[in-house]
Amino acid sequence: MSLALHELLVCCRGLENDKATERKVNESHCIAAATKFNRFLQRYVQKETESMQSSKSVTATTLATRKKKMAEMCSLIKYFIRYANKRGPRLKCGELLRHMMEVLQGSYSCSAYGEDYSSLLVKDVLSVRKYWCDITPQQWQGLLELYCGLFNSSSKSVNRVLVNRLIHMLVRGCCTQTDGFSNILFGFFSRALLNARQEKHSAVLEHLVSALNVFLRSSAMNCRMRVCHLGEELLPSVLHVWADMRPSAALKEEMVEFFNLQMCVHHPRGAKTQDTG
Repeated sequence: MSLALHELLVCCRGLENDKATERKVNESHCIAAATKFNRFLQRYVQKETESMQSSKSVTATTLATRKKKMAEMCSLIKYFIRYANKRGPRLKCGELLRHMMEVLQGSYSCSAYGEDYSSLLVKDVLSVRKYWCDITPQQWQGLLELYCGLFNSSSKSVNRVLVNRLIHMLVRGCCTQTDGFSNILFGFFSRALLNARQEKHSAVLEHLVSALNVFLRSSAMNCRMRVCHLGEELLPSVLHVWADMRPSAALKEEMVEFFNLQMCVHHPRGAKTQDTG
């Protein structure tokens, strides 16, 4: 048994103590031990993935056993992350994100863990505002580029709706926590929404247009001309979605917001109301 697991088991047994003070002490120790064990699990995931990837002639039974073991490890990681968050955000966010990005950047490991790790990002990391302050600008940029890349790729390792939900969250994070990555996003939205006619899922477009609006609002002051040009470029695609693709009510709201933003930035004085327009 590893030392990290042994420490965790000792702490967990302490949670059954009859004395409230002892339980409280063991709870903090348990969280620390869980964090340490989580690091152990992360290393295990990496080593097992490398082993599976390098093994070219294994039986189907061996492969199935390894995949089952990896799924169990992934479930453990999810459990400990949620346990650490149980009484307030206590994760070492930077360390966790480094591990997640390493896994998601590999095509093989992304196919194995991409869906689970992306779900963790949505539900247990990016949904916690305290962690936003712990994420470095480089990590915001890395995550944004990673998920924009997943959107543009033909990979199906992560559900497209989930990818777009994450892009929306990451755009909000980049626009509020950093100086912005306008060059990345101007190019991304230009490509992504020009192909909107081919998108089959309304939820994908909803997250995408909502993320676009967040970005445009953030960029309008300093990049007004680029915002105008992007709007003019995307307008035919957005109108096509409105007229021919039966958008949901939520998507229509986001498109109306897009039209309003474009009218504001195109107005000579950036008018925001009918009275000043």
